[in-house]
Amino acid sequence: MKDGLLKDVLVLILMIVVIFIICIFLPEKVPVHFNAKGAPDMFANKYYLLFATVIPYSAYWKFMRGRKKIKRLSEYVSIFTNSICDKSNCF
Repeated sequence: MKDGLLKDVLVLILMIVVIFIICIFLPEKVPVHFNAKGAPDMFANKYYLLFATVIPYSAYWKFMRGRKKIKRLSEYVSIFTNSICDKSNCF
C-alpha cells in the first residue's frame, strides 16, 4: 500500500515539475479560448496551466495505477481485446 501511494505522489510531483518547466518558456498571457474565426478571445496567466495537471494525472490514475506488469505485447493485446469485446461478439 505504501509503495503504491509513494509512486502516485512521485508521479504527481513529476507532472507538476514538468508543467512548471514548460510554463517558464511560455509568454505571460496564453490564449485559452478561440472564437469561430480562430482568433483568441480569452487569455490566462501561464501558471494557470498548473491547474491542468489534474488531466494527465487522472489518466494515469485510471489506466496505469494498479495494473500488473505486462512482459510481452501479446499479453497486452489479449487483455485489451478481452476487455472490449464479448466472447461471442468479437471481430
